[in-house]
Amino acid sequence: MTEEHMPITGGCLCGAVRYESTKDATSTATCHCRTCQKSYGGPFTAGVVFQRATFRITMGELKYYESSELARRGFCSHCGSPVLLDFESHVPFCGEHFFVRIGSLDHPEKYKPEFHYGVEAQLPWIHFDDGLPRQTTQEDPALIDGFSTKDRHDPP
Repeated sequence: MTEEHMPITGGCLCGAVRYESTKDATSTATCHCRTCQKSYGGPFTAGVVFQRATFRITMGELKYYESSELARRGFCSHCGSPVLLDFESHVPFCGEHFFVRIGSLDHPEKYKPEFHYGVEAQLPWIHFDDGLPRQTTQEDPALIDGFSTKDRHDPP
């Protein structure tokens, strides 16, 4: 996490959506779960956690996709850039925070992951030798059913 002065800022690829947090991130992690892989189109994603009370959209508006019973994902409706993951109040602790995609920050280089989550779905050709703690989604059984991707046979 950064030691720079606030606010922390970021936005989408096209610039239509901008945000800021008046307090620094409380945590930083990667996620390897299948839902994150599919929603971000990559082998894993990385995010920083900001307190909901100190975070705000300063320009534009996010569109949301409800990816599970617990979470919705905010993205720019113009360029499609993923910006945040919002658990609203469905998950204790998480509901008080926004999980912001690290790549959407203006200065992502200032944030280093503190742990890896969803490692049971980590692709076999991804290798981290960073010594960071690793957690599976199964280690939190209360979330397993809620994180299941909704059955989306027909597009909206």
